[in-house]
Order: sequence, then structure tokens, then C-alpha cells
Amino acid sequence: MHTYKRLALILILLFVVGTAVFADEAKVLTDIFHEGPARVTYTKQFEAAVPLSSMQQLLVQLTMQLGTFKQVEGTSNPYTIVFEQGTVTAYISLDGQGSVAGLQFTEVISSKLTLADSVKQITDLDAQTSVLIRRNGQTLASYQADVPLAVGSAFKLGVLAALDDAVKANRMQWGQSVRLEKAYKSLPTGILQDWPVGSQLTIETLATLMISQSDNTAADALLSLVGRQNVDRYLMHSKPTLSTSEMFKLKNPKNSDILARFRSSSVSQRLLLLEELKERELPNAGLFSGDPVAIDVEWFMTAKELATLIERLQSLDLMTVNAGLATKERWQRVAFKGGSEPGVLNLTTYLEDTQKNRYTVVVTANTSKKPLDEKKIMESYQAILNYL
Repeated sequence: MHTYKRLALILILLFVVGTAVFADEAKVLTDIFHEGPARVTYTKQFEAAVPLSSMQQLLVQLTMQLGTFKQVEGTSNPYTIVFEQGTVTAYISLDGQGSVAGLQFTEVISSKLTLADSVKQITDLDAQTSVLIRRNGQTLASYQADVPLAVGSAFKLGVLAALDDAVKANRMQWGQSVRLEKAYKSLPTGILQDWPVGSQLTIETLATLMISQSDNTAADALLSLVGRQNVDRYLMHSKPTLSTSEMFKLKNPKNSDILARFRSSSVSQRLLLLEELKERELPNAGLFSGDPVAIDVEWFMTAKELATLIERLQSLDLMTVNAGLATKERWQRVAFKGGSEPGVLNLTTYLEDTQKNRYTVVVTANTSKKPLDEKKIMESYQAILNYL
């Protein structure tokens, strides 16, 4: 299950150690867009990772989408690249000689679209979709917000809620150290699948990795430690709540016999099948890089359920590590969790501005036929965030 990082459109993130030359950054960005990418210099590492042809292709795409370049606004990161018909958020870092060492483009916003237009772009997709936008608890937009859809790793909000319950009841502590067991190991995303069995981690570290990096092994560890039945309370449409490794195994073509029985079984029967599944193999991760695979075996939640969870859990600082598709610097507080696999995409964000207005934006899209147009969904989602 993948979490969407801050890169919405592209590309490039090579960080440089040292002090950025802020006075030159805006000028370099202006030169890139006004004179062309060949008119500025780049570090060797950047050039090796990002060919000049890729930079030129990017500028053509942005011009086709947003019209003529106008100007660069800002005195430090993030900068706003202003076009005739929209804006792009940019982060840039220069080395000591003024060469580009890192460049990142995030929000690509068309000024021609209204909030309603952005929502409609999502609801008009050839897919099952749901949308919910709240401001201070009041609904600004809603589409099939009560319909349970597959949400991928966004289900980890349910795991975190159950963990938060356990901490508040003094059954677990954030600083409690636990052992990484072989049974917790899953497929990426994440890093813990590569850590040695027996490694010691705190509960808070597991939770932070589960949310910020969508670490599947961390999620499976916490699901086991908190107890499946306690997570089931938050995933009413997906009982029993699957671990990520169980979900991957059920989708493994080698385990099609168990999958067939699982689909037609009761909750109690499914629990028995999961015991049998323990001895089966995980698939190759490449299975989830193409067309949708059995997306009826997933975690199903409504937009309202996700909104309620993130509005509650945003107070945990670990929820603010990964801002998703929002530009963190423009908000007082941002909490994010998303999830995806082929045919499944969810984006759930909580935002708070300097006037203490609270916004929640939940978008989910499912299709069992073909991969989703994730780029279009994310651009529409960013446009929604821009209008709040």
C-alpha cells in the first residue's frame, strides 16, 4: 500500500547539505521558466538524475496546462510560479556556487477551476468515487460520503485509533519497547521489512512509521499488539480487519484456493482461513504494479468514517510528519493519511489555518477494470486544497 508523498506532478528531489542562497533562488527559478532550463547550471548529481530533456518536457507540459509564464513570487521556499491560468508551488536548493542541487514541484493549480469544478472532475471519473469536504464540522461538498469504498493504507487510521484507545486506557504506552517479530514482516511500502528480527522499537516509532511512511510491517505489528478485534470497531465494513501481509497473500495467485473460500465465508470462517494463510507465501511486490488485483479483498471505509478519524487523530504530532499533497508552510497544522494499490486511491487530509478554521478533505476512487488516472485525481485534489 502506497502513501502519496508531496510530489504531485514530478520529480526531482536531491537535497544539498549547506546554506541555500535564498537571494538567488527566485532569480534562478525565473531564468528556468523565462529563459529555459539550459540557461542555468546544475550540480553533477542533479544532471545525472534529471536530464535536461526531462526539464524541457516538464516546462512544455506546464505551459500547455497553465498558459504563459508570468513571474515567481516569494523570497524563500516554497515559491509560487505564476502562469497566465494558474500557479505551481516550487521548492529549490542551490549549492555554494549557485547551481541547482534540488528542485521540487508540488501543487499545480488551474485558476480556471472552481471548487465545484474540481470536485466534479473527480466524481465524473470512470470509477466509483466518494468526496467529503468539511469546514469547522460543516459540510461544504459531499458525494457518496456514506458509501464504503476500498481505501488502501488509509485503514491504518483505524489501527492508530485503536492504539490511541489502548494508550488512554493504560493498556499500552507510547514509550513501550517491543520486539520486531518475523510474523510482522510484510511487503513494502516501508523500511521495517528489511530490519533484523529482534530489533527493538517503541510503540510511538511503529505508529509514526505506519502513518508517515505507510510502513506495512509497522502496521501489522501494531494490529497484532493492539488486537484485531479492537481495530474491527473502526472498520465495520471489513471484518475481520486484514493485516497487510494477509491481504497480499490473499491476492497471491498461488493462494487462489483460499481466496475463493474467503470471499464466500462468514467472519468466523474467515478467521480460520487466516490461520491457514499463515503458512502461505507472500507474492512478488511486482504483482501490484499493473492492473487492479482482487480489489474486493481490501479495507472498506466511508468518507465520513475517515473524516471523523482524522479529525480526532490530528492532535497526535505523528500525524503531521507527512503533509501529503498539502503545502505544509501554508497551514498552521496539516495531518494526512492516504492509501493506494492499482484500482484504489484514497487521500485524507486535515488542515487548520492561522484563524483556527478546520478543514477536512477526503477523496476515494475505485475501479476494478483498469488503473486509475491518479495524476488527474491528485491535481483535482490539490485544486480543492488551494480553494480552502
